[in-house]
Amino acid sequence: MKFLRCLILLVFWGMFLAACRQDGTPTPAIVTTTVGELLPTKSPTPTNSLPANTATPKPIPTDTAVAIPTSTSSPTAEPETTNTAIPQETMITIEQPDTGAELIVGQEVTISGRAEPAPAEDVVVRITVAGNEDVLNELVTVAETGEWSVTAVLSPTITGPAELIAHLASTETGPTIPITLMAATASEETSISMTRPEIGDTAVISHSILFNGHVNNPIDETVTIAVLDNDCTTIAATQSFPIAGGDWIGYTIISPYATAGPACAIAYTGVRGEETAREVRIPIMIVTADDTQTVILQLGNLGEIPFKANESTSLFGVAINASDREVNIRLETDDPTQPAELITSATAFASQYGFWEIDLEIPEDAEGTAVLYITIGSSDTPNYREIRLPVTIQE
Repeated sequence: MKFLRCLILLVFWGMFLAACRQDGTPTPAIVTTTVGELLPTKSPTPTNSLPANTATPKPIPTDTAVAIPTSTSSPTAEPETTNTAIPQETMITIEQPDTGAELIVGQEVTISGRAEPAPAEDVVVRITVAGNEDVLNELVTVAETGEWSVTAVLSPTITGPAELIAHLASTETGPTIPITLMAATASEETSISMTRPEIGDTAVISHSILFNGHVNNPIDETVTIAVLDNDCTTIAATQSFPIAGGDWIGYTIISPYATAGPACAIAYTGVRGEETAREVRIPIMIVTADDTQTVILQLGNLGEIPFKANESTSLFGVAINASDREVNIRLETDDPTQPAELITSATAFASQYGFWEIDLEIPEDAEGTAVLYITIGSSDTPNYREIRLPVTIQE
């Protein structure tokens, strides 16, 4: 025990002398060395501190990389990878009928297509007319092969341009193709068609709009024309007239209280909403009365217009936003061997509703082929419009 105490005192005295000799001596730079050079040949007695001149050993590399954060904020945890399968979206196609097909109302029609991959739910098949009104709405089961098909009789009530849509029962969107619903042509059946207005035509609030078409066996020998605004939900103009059948023509005036936007032009016979009624519906657009960008010139006469020497021919139509409301009319010769010559001319004036009419006098010496010109505005202005029609003048 005495020897041990002496040994301990000698160790402390050696450490004290070493510390005294380091006063004022710069701290030596850390010397790069290898881990093997740092390992002692014998296991040293553990202590609570490292010797002052011993360099800190490098960390021993491992196979696990440790990310060093570049900021003090906590890094976002990476999402855990799972084995959950993502469901594949079902692709629906319409294979029958073809795009632009004409379907006869009142008759049986087959509509078919595919849904891949085959869904666990049904497919909805719809046919809609202007105003987004369904005339067919069927729920169809999809076979395991992905095929679907439905056969149905189309309602005979409404005809005109339509859209065929197919979509999953859980959604409202899917492939859409344009089609046309046509009336049956059998002479004993009631039917009505319309050639004007056309799809996308423009009607102007507080102005006239022309209609014409054909009717077969009209109910109560009456045809009604109308314009529906607010996306085809409310009446903005209407007019009824008697007719026994055949071609018809008429016009009506859009209400000053109509709403600009998507609309419908319709012609019907019978009472709308009843099964016996027949209606044709065309999507159009209504614009405000102060829309000066809308310039319209129309001739209302149907078919071949009769011209006879020394007599007058009645012409009428619609002109909207015409300069000074003037409608200029010229009749010129049409002989390829001779320069064109003026036969007669006149000026009609559109009313505040845009309607114009005139009796054009034909000279007594006029005969043969001619060209009828109806114009508004000047040829060098943006609001210039022209109708050019070949005619024949009878003696």
